[in-house]
Amino acid sequence: MKLFQRLLVAPAALGLMAPVAANADSAFTSTTTLSGSAVFTVGSVADGGNDDKQEELYMQYAYSMDLNTSFTGEDLLTAGIETGNAGEKTGTSASPLAFMDSAADGDSKLSVKSLYYAFPVGNLSVTAGPLVDADDVIAATTSAYSDDFRLGSMPWSVNGDHTGPGIGIAFTGDNGFVASASFVSIDGNDAKVGIGGDKGDDVSVLSAGYNGEGWGLGLIMGSHDGDKTKANGGDSLGGGIYYSPESIPATISVAYDTVDPELKGAKDSSDLFIGVDYEVGPGTLSAAYNSTDVDGGSSADSTGFEVSYSYAVNDSLTITPGFFTVEDTSTGDDDSGVVVETVFSF
Repeated sequence: MKLFQRLLVAPAALGLMAPVAANADSAFTSTTTLSGSAVFTVGSVADGGNDDKQEELYMQYAYSMDLNTSFTGEDLLTAGIETGNAGEKTGTSASPLAFMDSAADGDSKLSVKSLYYAFPVGNLSVTAGPLVDADDVIAATTSAYSDDFRLGSMPWSVNGDHTGPGIGIAFTGDNGFVASASFVSIDGNDAKVGIGGDKGDDVSVLSAGYNGEGWGLGLIMGSHDGDKTKANGGDSLGGGIYYSPESIPATISVAYDTVDPELKGAKDSSDLFIGVDYEVGPGTLSAAYNSTDVDGGSSADSTGFEVSYSYAVNDSLTITPGFFTVEDTSTGDDDSGVVVETVFSF
């Protein structure tokens, strides 16, 4: 999905231009452009289940760069570089803001997170490379929600945390129909495992959808065979629809996702997401509701709600204050946060 959000900017934009070919009158000039962002996140989080984290003030950052190179004007070589100090989401030293959509971990060291090449073959777009996210090649759109704050839709079928050597094919029809198929081998660079090995951790994703005028829908099916323990494996199926009424400046998105884990004893789970973006004054007011349910009930059951307002000071600076709360429905404990994010784009 991220692949289809990338745009080639004009050579006059930030970037480096390669030497012009001898037949410059007809040849395309290879162009490399640089874009990126720096996100400052500051907020207070009250953790209902941990008194040690009550109402403290926290701050974290995320920094990313995208290098895009086109050799023909129709292809794209993408390298994504990222770092941050949020820590692993499940780590004991992680920031309470590590679950923000902007959060990045990297121990403050720049590292290559994405590296792939996309090129057209007839009506198809082919993507392949050593570092492909499982959500890089998803043609279907299941939600048009801004998805820039705390909550998000499709936690299993659209999972960008699965990265490795991969290949994907996408189709976009003139009638609005789209479809894609991709395969990512998380352990594909491990000499002891390899791509598609019996002990490997591989993810396959299929998607199909329709993008019309003011509305669209999509269906996504994923299969994660997990590693040799099957602890991470499972099959997912989800779908969603979005709608932008002509009468009001808003976009409404509803998505539903399910997962059937492979691990023995693990229970099926489902996730419902509703999000609304509404243009108010010079910015966008966003609100979302999320409910996760595990069969039989467990501490993994939760409901969440968020409200945020994004205001673009200029083309390069956006400020987003907001509030979120995520409640563990089995215990009644909740994490509630008041957060302000400042995004510098270049």
